[in-house]
Amino acid sequence: MGEIRAAVEDGVLVLRLCNGGANALTPDMAARLTEILADVPSQAGAVLVAGTRGGAFCAGSDIRELARLQDTPDGPASMLRTESAALRTLASLPLPTIAAVDGVAFGGGMELAAACDIVIAGENARFCLPEIRLGVFPGLGGTVWIPRRIGYSRALEMMLTGQEIDAGTAHRWNFVNRLAASGSSAEDEALGLARALATGPREAVAMIRQSLRDALDLDEAAALDSALDRAIALGRSPESREGLRAFLVREAPDYAAARARTTGRIA
Repeated sequence: MGEIRAAVEDGVLVLRLCNGGANALTPDMAARLTEILADVPSQAGAVLVAGTRGGAFCAGSDIRELARLQDTPDGPASMLRTESAALRTLASLPLPTIAAVDGVAFGGGMELAAACDIVIAGENARFCLPEIRLGVFPGLGGTVWIPRRIGYSRALEMMLTGQEIDAGTAHRWNFVNRLAASGSSAEDEALGLARALATGPREAVAMIRQSLRDALDLDEAAALDSALDRAIALGRSPESREGLRAFLVREAPDYAAARARTTGRIA
């Protein structure tokens, strides 16, 4: 049935899809993903999503399960709602999220990657939205998140044709932020970035992410006002004070210690 394996490594919550070589997403896996993300360990400052090493990132939703549900009273609705909830939860996290794409990210797998802030691809990565071949479409969030990354016309073409693109094309189209170095895996590259992000100021990270989303969703004046309000609120936070203190004395800031002084625990 597949599983989601979760472990905190050097301040990074690593979430690994494990379901054979293809790592197709099942409703049980999606429900488990939502459960994990609803209670991220306090020591985690970033989230990394990957497939099994040597396998795909995610070949999409489990088609056999989708076909099985066609003749049930609820049809595929329950499956789609469960998987959509998992991706929405991932997209709404206050922590930075990174998808490490080695192998294929097809259908729901590409949507899963799009729900993350940053996508890093290995040289063997491939991306595709083949739902049209089954008479359906990317309904887990792809119609929202993917055009924001690659633009309306390219997203429309991918969805209407089921066109497959390689890692280089995905990078040129801005779906992928970084390509892993030749001979290196996306996961190795992504882990290094995730560890660096995990040591940063969490409040500022959360406000940057939300302010950028406001810039996409709100009119200009409202987005500017929202960003200003957040900047003012952040100005006297413990993490902001630590950042300024460290800058003035030319030290590396210790944001975890600043949080601990406020919360009484290291996180």
